[in-house]
Amino acid sequence: MSKEKAVPLKIIQGMGWYLGLPDDYLQRFDDGSFRLVDLEGGLKGLAVESQGRVLSVLQTNAMKQGVYSGEPMEALEFPLFPSKGLRLKRKIADWLIEYQKLPYVSPYEDYSYLDTDSDIAEKRVVGFLHELLCLFVEHSAERKKLLCLKKYFGLPQKVHKAFERHPHIFYLSFRNKTRTAILKEAFRDESAIARHPLSIVRQKYVELMMESNPSLKRRRSTNDEVEAVDHEKSESDVDCNYKSVEARTEYSSDRIVAGGS
Repeated sequence: MSKEKAVPLKIIQGMGWYLGLPDDYLQRFDDGSFRLVDLEGGLKGLAVESQGRVLSVLQTNAMKQGVYSGEPMEALEFPLFPSKGLRLKRKIADWLIEYQKLPYVSPYEDYSYLDTDSDIAEKRVVGFLHELLCLFVEHSAERKKLLCLKKYFGLPQKVHKAFERHPHIFYLSFRNKTRTAILKEAFRDESAIARHPLSIVRQKYVELMMESNPSLKRRRSTNDEVEAVDHEKSESDVDCNYKSVEARTEYSSDRIVAGGS
């Protein structure tokens, strides 16, 4: 989806968790699909070999539903999922209806001819973010982590605002003081996007950790009780020893006094 069909390795590594890439992913590309290249600024990058036209998830689903013929710049509508309690102003709602009827520019197609201030260019940006989150393992990402993609994917300076302008497509979570962008379609329509195999593994790991959490708490509680008993016993032993020494001292003093008298 990048302009030069190549991306710096540092950006790929930064997106590794979201894409589900192993640490040795560079050693696994042995089928000729990718090649290492030198990019401007002395950066090493990964380029993809041309494999013909690629359809986005939105285009693929629309074709399955029989509402897309396969032609470029065809009008495609984004699946919308209104949030409970969300009420759009009439003016915005009317704009959204017209917006859905605009031509859809696939993130895999050339976009250099577009007016960056047009609604079509805006729809292209939304389409890019939609496709990107479709490719991510958990269909979500920390919003600020996506800002490094602007230069290589032809995104506007305020690309992060797209998540706020399209609450029917994206959801912004502010949990744990982190702004996370989430693709609603992945969680509201499970048949639209195939679940990533790695997400199943991660979910099982989370469940295992949650199951072990109570036992860990019990173990910590038991250890705390044992330490408290040991500490109390230690204090008791010290106190007994102190009293014994005190008694012996007192006894010796009495003998000295008695002998002197």
